[in-house]
Amino acid sequence: MNSHIERIKHIAKADGRYSPDAFLFVSDGIQQTVKWLRAGEIKPEDVGPGRGEGEEFHVSGQELLVGLRRIAKERWGMMAKRVLNGWGIKSTEDFGEIVFIMVEDPELQWRKRECDTRDDFAGGFDFETAFDGWD
Repeated sequence: MNSHIERIKHIAKADGRYSPDAFLFVSDGIQQTVKWLRAGEIKPEDVGPGRGEGEEFHVSGQELLVGLRRIAKERWGMMAKRVLNGWGIKSTEDFGEIVFIMVEDPELQWRKRECDTRDDFAGGFDFETAFDGWD
């Protein structure tokens, strides 16, 4: 099995707050969000540093939340909240915690900008209504 996936599962188990599936969902979500941003399917609201020509592509916390919400709605529809809650994710802040747990792991070698903080995920969308319908 992929060592990257195994490392993510190990990090999740060591942290213990969220299911390994939650960590894998966020990891997959980052990759898909990058694809959508590059294709113009998600309109970036914050194009901050790292989005220039030849530079490493960076996804902001707000952009990632748009992507994660979209993926959850596409995969599970109105059951998305229940699935995410079952993994321990009850707010957008939980997504931020997962991202930063993985960023802080030296073996994954994820990068963040100086301006990136857990607060970037605060209040991103209301979990009570975010998965009710399509907007």
